[in-house]
Amino acid sequence: MNFNVAEFELDACWPHLRFAVELDLYETHGSRAAFERDRRRQEELKLLGIESIRITKPRLDCEPEAVIRNLKTLLGRRREELAR
Repeated sequence: MNFNVAEFELDACWPHLRFAVELDLYETHGSRAAFERDRRRQEELKLLGIESIRITKPRLDCEPEAVIRNLKTLLGRRREELAR
């Protein structure tokens, strides 16, 4: 949690898999400037070879099991991609 990569602080990161999760909370990402920063961050991470996904707080609150299941699937896929 709160892992630093380049100039970015990531909400969650699996460095060995080059995979990150950003939590989208309206309270901290609810402005035009934050929207633009988030898109730039995602692009920069991609350029560094780090895949990332965004998870909203309402989704995490309402369907945590689905979020966890999907995250496990994505991490497994990423592990397979990097093993090739």
